Amino acid sequence: MSCFSQVLNPMTGENSWQEREDDYDYHQEVANAGFGDMLHDWERNQKYFAALRKTIGEMRAAGKEVHVLDIGTGTGILSMMALEAGADSVTACEAFLPMANCAEKILAKNGVGERVRLIRKRSTEIQIGEDMPQKANLLVAELLDTELIGEGAIGIYNHAHDELLTEDALCIPARARCYAQVAQSPLAAQWNSLKTLANLDGEPLLQPPEQLKGCKGEAALHDVQLSQLPSHTFRPLTDPVEIFQFDFQRKEQREKKRDRLVKVESKQAGAAELVFYWWDIQLDDGGEILLSCAPYWAHPEIKELAGKKDKDLPLANVVPWRDHWMQAIYYIPKPLHLLEAGKSFHLSCHHDEYSLWFDAREESPEKSIRRHTCSCDLHMTYSRSRIGQMNQATRNKRYLRYLEESIESGKSQVLVLGNGCLLGLASSALGAASVQLHEPHRFSRRLLESIVQHNQLKNVQFVEKVDQLEDSLLAELTHIFAEPYFLNAILPWDNFYFGTLLGKIKDKLLEGVKISPCSAKIYALPVEFLDLHKIRAPVGSCEGFDLRLFDEMVERSAEQAVSLVEAQPLWEYPCRALSEPQEVLSVDFHNFNEEHHLKGSIELKHAGTCNGVALWVDWQLVNDSSPRSIVSTGPSAPVVPGDFVQWDMFVRQGVHFPRKPKEAISTLEWSTDFKPLLGELNFSFVHKS
Repeated sequence: MSCFSQVLNPMTGENSWQEREDDYDYHQEVANAGFGDMLHDWERNQKYFAALRKTIGEMRAAGKEVHVLDIGTGTGILSMMALEAGADSVTACEAFLPMANCAEKILAKNGVGERVRLIRKRSTEIQIGEDMPQKANLLVAELLDTELIGEGAIGIYNHAHDELLTEDALCIPARARCYAQVAQSPLAAQWNSLKTLANLDGEPLLQPPEQLKGCKGEAALHDVQLSQLPSHTFRPLTDPVEIFQFDFQRKEQREKKRDRLVKVESKQAGAAELVFYWWDIQLDDGGEILLSCAPYWAHPEIKELAGKKDKDLPLANVVPWRDHWMQAIYYIPKPLHLLEAGKSFHLSCHHDEYSLWFDAREESPEKSIRRHTCSCDLHMTYSRSRIGQMNQATRNKRYLRYLEESIESGKSQVLVLGNGCLLGLASSALGAASVQLHEPHRFSRRLLESIVQHNQLKNVQFVEKVDQLEDSLLAELTHIFAEPYFLNAILPWDNFYFGTLLGKIKDKLLEGVKISPCSAKIYALPVEFLDLHKIRAPVGSCEGFDLRLFDEMVERSAEQAVSLVEAQPLWEYPCRALSEPQEVLSVDFHNFNEEHHLKGSIELKHAGTCNGVALWVDWQLVNDSSPRSIVSTGPSAPVVPGDFVQWDMFVRQGVHFPRKPKEAISTLEWSTDFKPLLGELNFSFVHKS
C-alpha cells in the first residue's frame, strides 16, 4: 500500500505530493543509520573482540561465570564475539526494530540464535526478572559519538549500573579520556564569524555590525575529519591536554555536569580561536587495549602506522578511518590573543549530559561559564560551510570583479536573488542607484537588515516574493544578480532555483538586462576514494561472522530511499581522479526552461577502482573565456588523473556511489535528464570494461 507525502522541491521552490510506499520512512532510516560505517571500522572490531577475549578469559580464570549484556546490539556482532570469547550467556537489546529483526536473523544464520536473548527495547526499559533472568556482570556497548556523550551515554551507563549490572560488573569499554588542543586557524575561523567584505583594492565595502562582532556564536561542535585539515591552515598553540575522564565501570553515578579549569602554556604566539577535540577509550580494565580517535599528528600509534604505510598514501591517512567517530572543532567565544610563547592561560572546559563547550581566559574565571548561544542570527540561520563561503576571499573577488566592472554608479538598478547574498548588497556600496534584495527567510532578512543599517546603505529595499515586484520596476532593472545560494539547497544544482525565479519575471524584463550568473555547467569526475565509499559498501563478513543478511537489508532500503547522488564535503574524504572532469550538463539562464536529455562516456586514464563519481556546478558569471569569470563548487586546483583532488572546502559536492564497483573498467557511460519546469535532474552511470 502507498501513501502521498508532501515534499519541497528545492529547484522549483514548490511543495508537491509524491506517492511513496508506507514503509518509505523505514527504508530511509535503515539506509542512513550508519551501521555499515562502523562495521567497516576494522580497528574498532578487532579491539572490541580482543577486549572481550581478554576480559572474559580473566573472569573465567578467576572462577566466575560470565553473563554479558550488549546494549545497542545492532547486527549482533558484539554478542557473537562475546559468545566466541566464552561467555556463559548473552542478552542483547536493540530498540531500533528493523535492526533488531535483522539481528535475530543474523544470529540464527551464524548458529547462535538460541544462545542470545534478544530484547527489542531500550536498555532503560529492561526489567530484571521479566526481560533478563539475572543481572549481567559484563557490559559491552558502543554508545559513543564524536562528542563521546552526545547519544546519552552518561544516562545509559548510570541506569545500567543501578538496575542491570552486578556490583562487580566490568564494562567494555572500561573508560574514556577526552582531549583538547587550543589552536589558531584563519581558515577554520571563517566557518564561525562574518568578516569584512573588501573591494578588489582591499578597501572595506561592508562591515559586520556590532551585534555580529559581539556574538559569542554557537557552542555546538563542528564535527570534521581533522586529519584532512591542511597543515598550513592552522597553528597548534598548545600541546593536547586531557580534560575529562569518564569511568564507565564505577558503580557511583557519572556526573551529568562538570567544569574543569586547565592551566596551559602557549607554544607560540597567536590567537586562541578554537579547540580541537577528540577522545580515546580503554577497552579493557587494565587499559592495555586502546582505541584513539586523535588526528594523525597527535595519534599515539602514528610512528608504527607510518612505518607500515604504502608509499603513495598521505601521512594524514595512515590512522584508521572512521566516519561515525570523527574529531570536532569548538569555537572560543572571544579569541584570546597570546603575545608570546610560554604564556600561561586557562582553558575552561565544561560538559552537561549531552554536550561540551569551552572558553579561554587569561585569568581564572570566578564562576562557571554558561553554554553560549548565537545572538546575531548568523549562526542560527546558516550552516558552518555557508558562513565560510561568505568569507571565501577567492570566490568573493570573482563576484566583486564582475560587479565592479558592471555596476554604473548612480545608474544601475539591481535585483538580487538568493538568501543571505552579501555580494548583492555590495552592489549598493559600489554605487548602484537601487538594489531590490529578494530575501523571504525571516532570520536571514533580519541579519541583512542589520548590515544595511550599520553600513548606511540608503538604496536597498527587501522583497519577499519576486512576483510582488511591480511591472514598472522590473522594466527598469539593468542587472539581476545571484551567487546563487538558497537555504533549501542540499546539492549544488539545487541552487538552479535561481533559474526558476528568473522564469517568473523574465517576460517583464528589458531585452538588454544583464543576468549573472548567465549560465552553469555540471561536471562529473570518476574517482577512487580511499575510504568514503565504505559508507555504502557491503560488509560481507566481519571478524569471521556472516553479515550478508545485513547487507541485503541495507541494499533493499537504499534502492528505495537513497538518492543516486548524495551531498558530501569531499575535502574531508581523499580521492584520486581517474580521468579529467567531463561536462554532463550546461544550462543557459536566459533559456532556463529548456529540457536536456544527454548521453556520453568518460574514458578512464588512470588505473584504479571507480568507487565514486563526483559532481559539481561551475557558475559562469559573464559570457567570456576568462577563468576569472567562473566560480566553481568543485576542485580548487587543476585535476590530474592519478593525483589526489583538492576540493573547495566551503561547499558540499554531489557523489554517486556505484552499487557494485568494478576494478577493471575503462569507460564510464553517463546520461543526464533535466526537466527544469518539474525540478527534476537525474543522472545515471554505467561501468564498462
